[in-house]
Amino acid sequence: MNNMTIEYRKPLKWGELDPHRRENTRIGMWAWLLQRISALAIVVFLALHIVLTYKLLVQLLLLLTVTFHAALGLRVILLDFNLVNVKYQRALVWGLIALGFVVMLTIWFSIY
Repeated sequence: MNNMTIEYRKPLKWGELDPHRRENTRIGMWAWLLQRISALAIVVFLALHIVLTYKLLVQLLLLLTVTFHAALGLRVILLDFNLVNVKYQRALVWGLIALGFVVMLTIWFSIY
């Protein structure tokens, strides 16, 4: 048998900040947080789209945000139905975002 010892870090004291908290945060947490932020951005860009109907920048930002939100939503669906193993989550996040942007750019350039 392998004699591996696991080293645990000492617990943080009250008020002490973990200097490694950002790099230790898993990609699933970032994907969850960014999907919530993109949902709020969709509401803002949708309101702007209604007010500024034919502004290309507003349309592009709305389409980018919806695409990003949809890609992360597909990630949740694939993980919830166990269609993709959680250990491939990093590749899943980046792959779906890349695929979403390729589809979005294809649609954008076919319209404009």
